[in-house]
Amino acid sequence: MSTSIPSSHLDLFEKPVYGVVTTVLPDGQPQSTVVWVDYDGQYVKFTTAQQRQKAKNLAANPKVTVMVVDPEDPYRWVEVRGYVEEATTEGAVAHIEAMSQKYKNQKYYGGYNKWMSSPDQETRILYKIKPTKVTAYPSRR
Repeated sequence: MSTSIPSSHLDLFEKPVYGVVTTVLPDGQPQSTVVWVDYDGQYVKFTTAQQRQKAKNLAANPKVTVMVVDPEDPYRWVEVRGYVEEATTEGAVAHIEAMSQKYKNQKYYGGYNKWMSSPDQETRILYKIKPTKVTAYPSRR
């Protein structure tokens, strides 16, 4: 059982490929959300605003799955199962700004996010996901 992203699938985290984060609602129902995602060699990372459902779900249950599908070949994907090892506001604004540059080539606040001109208008949380199981398909490229 692998716990790191294989080199054959690292490009899915390096390019602006959308991820899907699945958390668990209080009643046990899975809840999935499209996110901007990256990988630093140890953690899969994404941010969200504190008031959003996935933040509430992760506060109650740190188990999470992140799936990234190659937009050029939907049969090439990576699934990362794990848990929140760290949830912090520190660095969260810098992370969303970096992700906005990666995915949209513009600043986040007052740019892509036209309804908020300043990070002072919300509290963002940066999640660092520690993989416990990584499945990459196909296993060889």
